[in-house]
Amino acid sequence: MSDRLSSPTGIATHPEPYVRLPTAIHTTTLIILHGTSQTGPQLAGLFLPSKFSLPHTVPANVLTAQVTDNKFTLPECFPGCKFVFPTGAPRKTTVFGGQETHAWFDITDFGDRTKGETQMIDGMRESSLYIAELVRNETELLDGKGDGKVVLAGFSQGSAVGLMLLLTGELHRSGFQPGFGGFIGLSGWLPFRRQIEDIIPVNTSRYICGGIAAGDIDTKRVAATAYIRRLLELDVTNDEWRPSAHYLDAPIFLGHGEMDIKVQFQWGVEMKEVLKKLDIDASFNSYPRLHHWIDEQEMEDVAGFLGTVWQGET
Repeated sequence: MSDRLSSPTGIATHPEPYVRLPTAIHTTTLIILHGTSQTGPQLAGLFLPSKFSLPHTVPANVLTAQVTDNKFTLPECFPGCKFVFPTGAPRKTTVFGGQETHAWFDITDFGDRTKGETQMIDGMRESSLYIAELVRNETELLDGKGDGKVVLAGFSQGSAVGLMLLLTGELHRSGFQPGFGGFIGLSGWLPFRRQIEDIIPVNTSRYICGGIAAGDIDTKRVAATAYIRRLLELDVTNDEWRPSAHYLDAPIFLGHGEMDIKVQFQWGVEMKEVLKKLDIDASFNSYPRLHHWIDEQEMEDVAGFLGTVWQGET
């Protein structure tokens, strides 16, 4: 089931997102970003049918599905949720020999994500702005309610670009942070991790973001945000935006398989450590037998996280 979401003006043309409409009154939205070699519809076809046991944070009395094995899918757990699976704009991808794919940004080497970082920037900037616009659209559809109705999730490269969007502060700058409920990152990594980590301990009084010295608010967070915004060329001349002390306080769930060799488990651990240094409270969950995908336990944990964020909204 799908409806139409147009691409934001001034951003590269993206294929129409796949949308799974709610089966009850629309109360929440989950936007889910695909990996490097996928599209939105492909991820939806694998993600939505995944079954798991009901977590305690999802009230059993809200379920509308008839089941025989006590296993549920996310749409069954959250009948009021709209699931949006966008697709990255067509772009040449180095790791696939320059072939045009729907990657969110360029990848040079699956074995070393620090290679070709400069080539990542254009795609990451464009994709971040596109995803931010999707979050705004969904927030407005839910009457702009400031109670965390919209959650962003990503798998693999989708997790990477989603986390970078959070760190840019663009959701806060654009004024719709109150409607943003949290972030779910599965099998992901943090692009430019080394550079961001190097920013944290320095004297950050020289970093300016939105016309205000970073040290005047939250030195570590704003220094990182200022660096990323300059890196992605997101700063706007005469922009009056000033980040609040809590602009990165939305809950974050991170999941990673310990047997993942495509996006190495250690990269996920390193991502978590950088977020910890930024005083960002991210829950990091590891899965001993999981490779580069999702499994039943991880999906149950994701549903539990959503149940907590949405607090009974279905």
